[in-house]
Formats: sequence, structure tokens, C-alpha cells
Amino acid sequence: MNKPAVLTTDTVDTREKLLRIALNEFAKHGIEGVSLSQIRQLSGQGNRSVVHYHFKTKARLVEEVVEFATSRLDVYCKQAHAEFALGKPEHKEWVRLSELIFDPFLKLFASGQTGATCIQFLSRLTWQTGEQGQRFLTRFFNPYMEVFSPALQTLLPRYSEAQLRFKIHLAVNTAIHGLADFSMVMHDEGLLPLVSQADGPKEMRRLFHDYVSAGLRGN
Repeated sequence: MNKPAVLTTDTVDTREKLLRIALNEFAKHGIEGVSLSQIRQLSGQGNRSVVHYHFKTKARLVEEVVEFATSRLDVYCKQAHAEFALGKPEHKEWVRLSELIFDPFLKLFASGQTGATCIQFLSRLTWQTGEQGQRFLTRFFNPYMEVFSPALQTLLPRYSEAQLRFKIHLAVNTAIHGLADFSMVMHDEGLLPLVSQADGPKEMRRLFHDYVSAGLRGN
């Protein structure tokens, strides 16, 4: 009788390292722009089959990187759902509701380098992997947004359910792409007064929410 495989600490650490390297490389170069051999080389592993051993196929590695990124975003999404479930009066106001909905993206981005890389990876996933990437994201974001849909419909009654759903997809894409391109802001000297002021991060957060919510709300 075969004994079950035992995962040692070294095995888990190697797997985690490969996963993080794949996340970084996919975020920078896209899924098609990175080979399993490159990931193995960057990990410093001499065993040429190490990536296959842990993930079997590139498709499975991509799925696990998606799960890695969305699980970190999901922490903040669950917080937003829990906050919304409290039924606070301010969440019946458009601006505060929009901030609640889109704050998870901002919180993940601001959580550290891994969080920012997750956002960059999700941004690439919306356009560079075609239907596969879009299916991954739809499977994650639809359940998240559906919790807020009745409240959004109440606040934006002029849109049909289908129209509002379309605008929600656009708003999610705008939030992800805007944060993924945030490094461009840091290279614009004209924005230094905003970036360097004492309440700069708070003001940029407000402007970010202004931009995303304005597109969702319309005129």
C-alpha cells in the first residue's frame, strides 16, 4: 500500500517561492511572455522538473497564481461585505457606497509590494490572456458585486439591470487598471505637490474614488 506524500517545510517553501516568482513575472511580462524554465531559473532551482513537480502544467500554475492574487483581494472584499451587512445609513448615499465597494482594490494595492503586484497581475489578466483570464475574473468579481447590486439599482434607477451590470464591469476594470498604472503618477513632476503634501495619500484616495464612482454613476 502506497504511503501518502508528506509535504516537508522545504517543499512548501519551494512551492510558495515558485508561486511568488510566477506572480511577479506574469505581472511584468504577461502569462505568454514567461516560460516555466524562466520561473525555475529565477528560483535558483537546479532540478529542471521542479515547476512541473509542484504544478503539473503551466495552466495549473496560472490558476494557482490567480487564486493567490484573488485570495488576498478577497480578504478586503469580505470586510466590505461585512461592513455593508451592518446596514449603516451612510451606505445608502452614493459616494460612501462607492467608496465601500472599491476600497478593497485600493487596500490591496496599498498593502505592500505583493499587493501591488497582485493588482498589476489582475490588470494584465483582463486583457492579455483573452477568455481564460476574463473567465477567472468574472467568476471572482460577479459574486462580490452582486451583494451591492440591489443598492446600486436603487441609487441608479435610470439604468436597467443589464446596463448597470455593464457599467459595473467597466468600473471594476477602471479601478484595477488605474491602480496598476499608478507608477506613472510617480514620474510626473507636476504631481509632486500632491504626492508630497501631508494628506497626499488621503487626497489621492478621494480622487481615485471620485474618478471611479463618476464613471459608474454617469451624468
